[in-house]
Amino acid sequence: MLFNRQISAIILFFTILILLIYPNYNNIMILIIKGIAIGALAITFTRYAFPNILNKKLLDKNIETDSQNIPDLSAIQSHYKKLIEQIIDLVSVVNPKYNTAIYMTDLENSGYKKQNSSNFAFKDFVNINNIMISKIIKNNKPIIIKYNKDESWEEIFGEKTWRGSEVIIGFPIKYSDKTVGCLLVFSNHFSSINDNDKSIIEKLVGVITKGMTDLEELDLLLADNYFSARINNLFDQLEVKSDQSELFESIRGICRAFFQYDKLTLILSDNGKNAKIKLVDGIREDADEGQDFNLDNSLHGLAVKKNKLINSNSWIENFPELYRFFPGDKEKFNFMSILSSPIKSKESSIGAITLERLKSRRYSKTDEKLLELLCNTVSTILVWQQEYYKVHQSAMHDGLTGLLNHKTFLDRFDEEISRAKRFNHNLGLVVLDLDKFKVVNDSYGHLHGDYVLKEVSNIIAENVRAIDVVGRYGGEEFAVLLVNTDIEACLPLAQRIVDKIAEKVFLKSGISLKITISAGMSGFPLHAESVRELISKADNAMYVTKTEGGNGISIATN
Repeated sequence: MLFNRQISAIILFFTILILLIYPNYNNIMILIIKGIAIGALAITFTRYAFPNILNKKLLDKNIETDSQNIPDLSAIQSHYKKLIEQIIDLVSVVNPKYNTAIYMTDLENSGYKKQNSSNFAFKDFVNINNIMISKIIKNNKPIIIKYNKDESWEEIFGEKTWRGSEVIIGFPIKYSDKTVGCLLVFSNHFSSINDNDKSIIEKLVGVITKGMTDLEELDLLLADNYFSARINNLFDQLEVKSDQSELFESIRGICRAFFQYDKLTLILSDNGKNAKIKLVDGIREDADEGQDFNLDNSLHGLAVKKNKLINSNSWIENFPELYRFFPGDKEKFNFMSILSSPIKSKESSIGAITLERLKSRRYSKTDEKLLELLCNTVSTILVWQQEYYKVHQSAMHDGLTGLLNHKTFLDRFDEEISRAKRFNHNLGLVVLDLDKFKVVNDSYGHLHGDYVLKEVSNIIAENVRAIDVVGRYGGEEFAVLLVNTDIEACLPLAQRIVDKIAEKVFLKSGISLKITISAGMSGFPLHAESVRELISKADNAMYVTKTEGGNGISIATN
């Protein structure tokens, strides 16, 4: 580079020298050479007298070019924040009495920075030497910490009056095999903590780890700005609790904007053997949404089976042994080109997005990259939605019996009351309580008592309709809400449940026993129009049954 500059400078010097001694002819060539020489002299002068001017212009140009290739980090951060917010919300679903905060290590400031919290006085920053968080960070498993004035609780919560019954469950958050933070769950009383809650929240912490990994991978993949913006919108438009159909509609819009195809198909598989068609765009006569097919020997199952991208402009020649969806269908529909990418979860394929053309025209490398990015994004959202569904189901249902828990039953009761008022429908409420259940626990132990509760819950669930709402209301107390049914129509169903339980022989580990149940009933709007009053009246009616010896039903009085 230096040698070339020296040669250029020498040529410029002699050119100017010739022009100075050459006669001043008005020759066009001489004028052109003079112009070039003067321009070159001006550039040389500027370059050496004011070097920063040209350097700055070149630097600005490089910055402008490089900035086009920088991924949208703000979008990634937005997705991370949304993930953290949803985890905080889910903990409150598990138990409304819990207050939650998530802290991540902040090495630059030697401490732990709060990412988000529920409505409670968690401090924004905690020093790295905090005794309580240090304990949690050093553990691989969740730990319960009861209030201790010597463990710097004030550094996390600030000054307040402590009763001594307060407790924290600390969950370490891991990423790339390192502990990078913790999730804190605070309760005013240690009695509200139970193993089922711990188990569910521990799964939520796993969702944080998985989410951070997915977002890091997404960050590395983001390249095309406009396509990236559309992909980012998938996260912005959809919440983790959104319905899958919303996601599929968004995928349809993205594919229409960026790909050329005659048929778009998205499939999902639960077992790696069969798949269900979830989304179709374009030609539908061969296979449509809702249909099931076997992945083996099918073109649309190939990306799932091989767990890799498939791109061919003559798939019949490349894979002559395969049919498309069903045996014999490749002769009926003359699709030639295919681009199919797997949707993965934990490195295993759970589905695929496939583009097909009738013409033999191979999809480009850009198409491959964009479809893989789309599938990775869809995979992340689907996994988050599945984890949310599993945790939400666990949070809504009683861990022992599988029935709706107390809070969820009341929430559903509120919904049904509102619906009944709107459409002028009746509701029937049956409250049931096992007779002398304490004797079972005292005589045979709690494991046998749990067995009885499970069997009773099965009997109740099996004898109601799919539209009815069944919950475990308390220890040995159950509740059934009969939708669009008046009190007279409720009576035979309640009697059937009471009779079935009385007839049942509860046999386990060589122990055989019989037990009965007492029921009380109230109806909307006959006895009351609010949830609280209906429960109170049904509960009072149930105690009337108890005073009469149990194993029967009483109806509330007006």
